[in-house]
Amino acid sequence: MITRLLTPPTGTSIASPARDTLYACKGGTLTRPDRPWIDAHGVIDVFKRPFVSGTMRWHKVLRVWTTATKRHFRGNGLPDHFTGRFPVQKGTPAYKYYAEIPSPGYPNAAAIPIKSWNLDVTVPRNPTVAAQPTCIDQLTTGMALAGGTFHLEVATDAADRPVDPNAALPLDRCWGHPYETQYHYHGPSQTCFDKASGRPKHGVLGHSPLVGYAIDGFGIYGPRGEDGKIVRNEDLDVCHGHTHAITWDGKKVVMYHYHLNGEYPYSIGCFRGTPVTVPGSGHGWCHQWDRSSTLAAVGTRRRH
Repeated sequence: MITRLLTPPTGTSIASPARDTLYACKGGTLTRPDRPWIDAHGVIDVFKRPFVSGTMRWHKVLRVWTTATKRHFRGNGLPDHFTGRFPVQKGTPAYKYYAEIPSPGYPNAAAIPIKSWNLDVTVPRNPTVAAQPTCIDQLTTGMALAGGTFHLEVATDAADRPVDPNAALPLDRCWGHPYETQYHYHGPSQTCFDKASGRPKHGVLGHSPLVGYAIDGFGIYGPRGEDGKIVRNEDLDVCHGHTHAITWDGKKVVMYHYHLNGEYPYSIGCFRGTPVTVPGSGHGWCHQWDRSSTLAAVGTRRRH
């Protein structure tokens, strides 16, 4: 289990591809939130950050199938594991952090529930690496085999500043919460994925299993690399991935893929392939940083 995360310092650019950050089409610079679970070196102590408490169980619907050239995903966006209780309950440690965030259509962000939605995405079955990385211009960055989706690792705070959502807010114990009622993951969310942590087999740690697919078609794997050790950002490229032999559709191939780990941006930092648009996921997440889109990754998107 990853118990510490490394969040970037104030002033970190998100306007171009680089290690230890991400490449957002809207650009900007990050602000490190002032939270009691972050030390002076930018280390997030997961045990000091409150979790969204409670236990809710869901009925996952997810069908994944392939053709010769495409991989299709169709489901209800709900996970196959327990989540925290959303709306966030008054009197719980996480409540005050959500209650201070305005959310159109709700008293505040603490009131946002989890609901099913129409997840319908088609990506390339055998994606290719593009000449240049592509910036991220929508909230959904990938689909988890557990049923939820992966989201962009940028939100905006009450002062309109881009922040790391893992640093700014409590999440549930599966590293998730709802955006406009859509449950999604942040950070090293493999915690609740079946067999996703690369647990020992006969005493030998191996490469983490596949946990999902990015919207450019490449695979997303847990935090362990070829040698069974947790990958560091220094082991990955600017998009938070690398190339080596992996199991892909039942065959061993040398292929690019992404990893989850405990160093920002934790998951996808940009796209090495050509991303598709996910309908209903906040494509473009508005065209500017503005106060009405406060903490977009939590569930407050300006209505156009």
